[in-house]
Amino acid sequence: MTPQNAPSLRRVIGGCLCGAVSFEVVNAFEKLFLCSCDQCRQITGSAFASNLFVGIEGFDWLGGVGDIVNYQVPERDISKSFCRVCGSGVPWANGNGTKMIVPAGSLNRPVSVAERVRIFASEQPAWASDLEQVAAHATFPEPLGSEPMGPNSLSTDNSTIIKLEKP
Repeated sequence: MTPQNAPSLRRVIGGCLCGAVSFEVVNAFEKLFLCSCDQCRQITGSAFASNLFVGIEGFDWLGGVGDIVNYQVPERDISKSFCRVCGSGVPWANGNGTKMIVPAGSLNRPVSVAERVRIFASEQPAWASDLEQVAAHATFPEPLGSEPMGPNSLSTDNSTIIKLEKP
């Protein structure tokens, strides 16, 4: 590969929502999998998981490793790593330790991806089909102009509200 055709090896920073966990990774991702399998939808609470794959040698933790929790789905090769403080998805190593799986939303800027693939599309829920046809808004549409959920919106007896104090 000639230098002008080589992908940018600049590094990008990522982390969780609260800032407790941070990492740096080479901006040369092999694949982006958009997975709509039942387990990925359940573990993310979304229509699909958006995970980038990169060789483990291109990845470094910057901080917060002690705040990472990993959940392994019993009897399946499916796991989820997340920040114990805010619950945001964070990277984890694949089963044989050769790749890091990076939640695409955990990165701070656009990335270079060699291949994008939708998988388990047969398990995609009907409500998630034709998403490109759904109206797009830069912010909340009116009349939702204010925050849709405040701390008093959670009404179940078993809910826990965590407020982070800024230093």
